[in-house]
Amino acid sequence: MRFAVSSLNPRSDFGAVFHVDDFALAPAERRLFDALNHHQVRFIILGMGAALLEGAPVATQDLDVWFEHVDDERIRQAATDAGGFWISGFGMQPPAFGGDGLDRIDIVLTAHGLNSFDREYEGTISHTVDGVSLRILPLERIIATKRATGRAKDLAQIPALEATVAARAAKGKDSSS
Repeated sequence: MRFAVSSLNPRSDFGAVFHVDDFALAPAERRLFDALNHHQVRFIILGMGAALLEGAPVATQDLDVWFEHVDDERIRQAATDAGGFWISGFGMQPPAFGGDGLDRIDIVLTAHGLNSFDREYEGTISHTVDGVSLRILPLERIIATKRATGRAKDLAQIPALEATVAARAAKGKDSSS
C-alpha cells in the first residue's frame, strides 16, 4: 500500500522543508481528480491527506474524499473517463471507486463535527498536486472532525495537527513583529 504525500515540497510550519514527494498522485488518481474537475463535481479532500498537504508532519495510506452528492452521475462519468468505475454503494456497502490505481480513495459519507458540504466548501483551500487542483479542508476543520469522531486513532492524531496550527500561529507572530 502506498503512503499519501505530495510533490509540492512545501515548507512545514516547523521551519524545515517537509518533503511530501511520495504523496504524488498515482496516474489513475490524477486522471480521476482531473476528470472530476472537468465534469465540475464538487469534492473536498479531508482527513490526514488534507493535513499532510497543509504541512502537518503526518502520514496516511488513503485519501478521504467528501462529495457534495454521492449520487451525482458525473462521478460515474469521471471514473469512466479515468479508466475506472464507480460503485454507488448498496446495503451496508459504501460507494467506492474501482479500477487499477484507485484503491486508496475512501469516500466519506458523514463528516462528523463539520457543517454542511456547501459551508465547508466555502472555507476550503485550493492546492495543486501533480497539476490537478484539489480542494482541501483546513487543519482547524480537520481537528474538529477528528475530535467529533472520537475514535482512538483520530484522537491520537490531534496533537500533531494542533502543533502544526500552533507553529503556524507563532510563525505569523514572528513575521509581524
